[in-house]
Amino acid sequence: MLKSTYDSIEEVPEEFRSLYSDVNGTVRLVGIAGVKTQADIDTLTKSLNEERLAHKATKERLSVWGDLKHEEVMQKLDKLPALEAASEGKFDEAAIEAAASKRAEGAIKMALGPVQRKADENAKKLEEALAEVQNLREEKVSRTISDEMRKAMAEAKVIPEAQEDVLLYARALFTVAEDGSVVTKDAGGVSPGLPPKVWLSDMAQKRPHWWPLSVGGGARSSSSVSGKSNPWSAEGWNLTAQGAFLKEHGQERAKAMAEAAGTTLGKTRPPKKR
Repeated sequence: MLKSTYDSIEEVPEEFRSLYSDVNGTVRLVGIAGVKTQADIDTLTKSLNEERLAHKATKERLSVWGDLKHEEVMQKLDKLPALEAASEGKFDEAAIEAAASKRAEGAIKMALGPVQRKADENAKKLEEALAEVQNLREEKVSRTISDEMRKAMAEAKVIPEAQEDVLLYARALFTVAEDGSVVTKDAGGVSPGLPPKVWLSDMAQKRPHWWPLSVGGGARSSSSVSGKSNPWSAEGWNLTAQGAFLKEHGQERAKAMAEAAGTTLGKTRPPKKR
C-alpha cells in the first residue's frame, strides 16, 4: 500500500517514485491532483482549531452583556462618562439622566419624523378641502340669492340698469334660510325674514331710481312712490292711487307700502310727520 509520505525516496516503490518529491526533508506524494497529504490535513486542522479558540474567546468577552440588544448597549455606553466620573467621586445622576433623555429624544424624533410629516400633509389637505367646500357653499348661496332677486325684480318691474345695484345690496342683506327660502338677515337696519318681493317694496321710497319713469308726466310711476308720491302717506294720501297700486302690484306690496307710510290697508290717513 502506498503512503502519502516517506522518510526517503528509496522507501517508495520504484515504479511510483516519479509521483513523489522531497518537501522540506520529507518525501511527499505530489503527482496526483486533489490528493491531500497528512501535512495538508494537519495544517487545516490547526487552522480550524485556532478559529474555534478565537470564536470562544470572542463569545466569552461578549457574555458580560448577556441578552442585551444593540440599542441597550449603546445606552449603557452613553452613561460611561458619567460612570467614570462617579468612580472618581464625581457622581452626577442628573448628567446620567440627561444623556439618557437626549438619546431617547433623538430616537423618538427619528421614529416620529415620517409620521409627523404625513400628519402635516394630511392636515394641509384637509384645510384646503374645507376651504374649497366653504367656497362652494358661499357660491351656491350667492347664486340662490341672485336667482330669487332676479325673479322679484322682474315682478316689480325694476329697470335693467338698476339690477346690478339691487343685487349688490341683496348679497349683503339676504341669506338662505334652513328651509331654502331667501330672506333678509337681522342686520343693516332691515327687518329680518323679509322675502325679496317685500324688501323691494320697502326700497321703493329709498331707491326710486330703480324703477322706470311714467309715460307722460316725467315723474316715477306708482311702483316707485317716495314721500308725497306714496298714496298711503299723509302728504300723498290718494284713494284712487291706492286702488290703482293695489290692482297693479297686489295686496302684499300694497300692504308694505301702507306700513311704510305708517298705516295699514283700509285704515284712514296717517298723521303728518312733524
